[in-house]
Amino acid sequence: MSDADTTAALFSPGMRRAAVLFAARSFNPVVSLIFSLIAGRLLTVEDHGIYGWAMARAFVVQAFAEVGLQQSLIRFLAPAIRSGNIEDSAAILRASLQLKFYASGLASVLTALYMVALAGAAQLTRLGVPAEFLPAFHPDELHIAWMILLGGVGMSILTYLDSVLVSNESFIRLSLWLPSVGFIRLLLLGLFLVASGGGLRAEQALYAFALGPFLAAAVFFFFYPAADFLRPSRPEIWKPWVGRLFRYNLWIMAAAFLAIVSDWMEVLIIDKSGDSGLFNAARMPMQGFLILLSTMSSILLPRFLRLAAPQEFRDFFRRLYQFLIPAFVLFLPGFWILPWFILRWFGAEYVLSVQVFYLLYPNFILRIYFAPLGVALFALDQPRLIAIEAGLRMTAGLLFNLALYPEFGILGAAWASLLAQCAGWAFLLYCYFTFFRRGEFPFNRSVRPPQ
Repeated sequence: MSDADTTAALFSPGMRRAAVLFAARSFNPVVSLIFSLIAGRLLTVEDHGIYGWAMARAFVVQAFAEVGLQQSLIRFLAPAIRSGNIEDSAAILRASLQLKFYASGLASVLTALYMVALAGAAQLTRLGVPAEFLPAFHPDELHIAWMILLGGVGMSILTYLDSVLVSNESFIRLSLWLPSVGFIRLLLLGLFLVASGGGLRAEQALYAFALGPFLAAAVFFFFYPAADFLRPSRPEIWKPWVGRLFRYNLWIMAAAFLAIVSDWMEVLIIDKSGDSGLFNAARMPMQGFLILLSTMSSILLPRFLRLAAPQEFRDFFRRLYQFLIPAFVLFLPGFWILPWFILRWFGAEYVLSVQVFYLLYPNFILRIYFAPLGVALFALDQPRLIAIEAGLRMTAGLLFNLALYPEFGILGAAWASLLAQCAGWAFLLYCYFTFFRRGEFPFNRSVRPPQ
């Protein structure tokens, strides 16, 4: 390719749209990291633990409430819009709203049942329900449970509206609207801080995080016409789309849910708010790694989609890891800088977080090295293997945490996090060993045909 061709490709409309989309998508994780850092500094260790405990559950609710629409909506709505098929576009939007209503309604019912079990645990025990099946009562949990629901559903609404704009190829409007949620959350956090006279409680930080997406959803309609969601569609057209949207991404939805539960397993298992706060501070760099992983995925996925044969993937992995392996030295300063930052930012009471960090940080680094294997599975249309890998990590995380946390506290939870990831990584290596040796993945799943 000549220099002129390279320049033309770099400044093509497609590359400009991709750059705008990436900038918009990268902004929110950065602002979320800033929000968490500010909240963590202002909260006590115990309140920080409650905040982390609730956030972990909110992300689980989000994965459930999304119902895979962030992938399937783009897959079907974008072609309908490009072809000018208004009837199909209206039917798909109506079906997707119905599906989101079902998922959010079910999440609300489950939350209500949890609150009933929480408030009536003593009575249910007297009626013969085993105590181990019931949640332990904590007075703050009743209203925090609703904030968890609102936070998870709100984040799922954000990803849904994001997919609508992407389907319409409205990347400029997306880049203008999407950052609004971060600014709204920071503004709400500041208002709560002023109203409370300079102090901050866990529920205030959670309110700011949970309400942000709903206010940003209202701002969305300054960038996108609400009339598109109100177009009439006949039931015989839109109803079949409900099942079609759901079935299309069933395995990816399962994989996303299992992966989120796995990533937050330690915070879900830890039952002491002080321990949770210390562990949450130690894993704070994970949010920075998520930005890096998202960037890597955005860069690698288009490349992987152009490959099909095992030898092509083998050659690409060889070239990629020739660059990634020496890049390990770039992460080494983190072993000194980040512990210093944790103590400097959160205070001396977080000294145990530094010990946990030294176990978690290598885990985060290794995720960067195994991430290309997972992205390639997605490109090769292997959602079942992605779900199996996430399920293995989740199951291993549950077992290791139940074995190690009661005995060794949050240091045991940190070891459990690393060991659980190893289970998933071993499965990925087995998948690619089979792929390179036999030309197909385990369980006789054929790979995506060449494009």
